Amino acid sequence: MTRLFSSETSKKLALRFVLENIDYRKRCLYLQEIISLSKLKDVWRKALLSYFDSPLNDYSLRAFSKN
Repeated sequence: MTRLFSSETSKKLALRFVLENIDYRKRCLYLQEIISLSKLKDVWRKALLSYFDSPLNDYSLRAFSKN
């Protein structure tokens, strides 16, 4: 993939690209599984609709209490 004598920066960038691509594929598989579950149960379909209808940066005013 990279040459033996390539710079450390290019090796790090290539590794980061591979790891992000793997993470993206995992998230896609999880989403596909949830979508298939939504065909079986209406609860999953409602959960997907509420997730995709909610704004991207919906922060609560209060932080979650760890107690």
